[in-house]
Amino acid sequence: MSYESPLALAYRTPLEESLIGISAALSTELSVESVLEHILEQARLFTRAEAGTIYLVEHDHLRFAVVQNEPLAMRFGPRELRRRLQSWPLPLTQPSLPTHVALTGATLNVEDAYANHMLRPLFEREAEERDEYQTRSLLAVPMCTPSGNVIGVMELINAQRSRGVVVPFALEYEPLARAFASLAAVAVHRAILDETTFKDTLTDLYNRRYLGMRLEEEAGRHKRFGHPVSVVTVDLDNFERVNRKAGQPGGDAVLREIGMLLRKNTRKFTVVARDRGDDFTIVLSNTTRAGAAIYAERIRELIARHHFEHGAVTASLGVASLPESVNASEELITGAYRSVAEAKQGGGNRVGVL
Repeated sequence: MSYESPLALAYRTPLEESLIGISAALSTELSVESVLEHILEQARLFTRAEAGTIYLVEHDHLRFAVVQNEPLAMRFGPRELRRRLQSWPLPLTQPSLPTHVALTGATLNVEDAYANHMLRPLFEREAEERDEYQTRSLLAVPMCTPSGNVIGVMELINAQRSRGVVVPFALEYEPLARAFASLAAVAVHRAILDETTFKDTLTDLYNRRYLGMRLEEEAGRHKRFGHPVSVVTVDLDNFERVNRKAGQPGGDAVLREIGMLLRKNTRKFTVVARDRGDDFTIVLSNTTRAGAAIYAERIRELIARHHFEHGAVTASLGVASLPESVNASEELITGAYRSVAEAKQGGGNRVGVL
């Protein structure tokens, strides 16, 4: 058996260090979004890409999972840029460079993204000119499972010789980009497999065990980087009335519909869990108390407006944030439930903020 000498370990290349770091994150990081952010950041670094995107295949469309574009983030703000793009699904039937890669599994390396009359970038030239940003060179590679199914696309945009000087992506960058895309596919595939272990069978949301694990992970991220983390709890008002009127099958139907509403109206990879009974908890990473309150109010309105088979259902929601509301992660859920209690005392169908 051969061993790597300490001297060799001290002289790893930056690329080797990057791949080792990603491998470690794949085995220890539960947040797939954080892993994808890191992988895309490293892929851009080693291919000199100004910007990048990771799309995931969901049924018959592509959805933005990760977006990194400093020029547009400076113009709109990171949160607004993410909101604009991640709420916009891209049908696989729409001819474009990323959908072509998703459907064919081919690697595309184009010098001029607008030169191809059959396939175009996602955004029209006029729209990019309004935003004072233009896609020129582009390298798009598929993210494939071990069985060969394409589950996403990694797109690298505008290779730079130096700051502000855009050049085509060198051919030697293609296998490197595919290697990073493979690591991204591993992260997504692992998350899909985890769902079968950590899902609540009734609502298809995460269960309490996974909620605890992710809260612990987010607390560690807060300690290391100072990122805020918020928790929103949802408690249905007068759920006992639904059970009395429609029985357990009717109550279960309501819980399933609540789960559907929460999944549909929450960013992918956000932890949405059924905590207990008719209580639900959402963990919002890197989100301030104000941002969590806005999200909670939107969810409250969606539930109140939704048509349930056995009559109207409303919910009281609570918000707590670290470090704005509490000093320790262990206090997040209890703090959010205190806010729920205050909302219920005020008549229900409202949001309480700690």
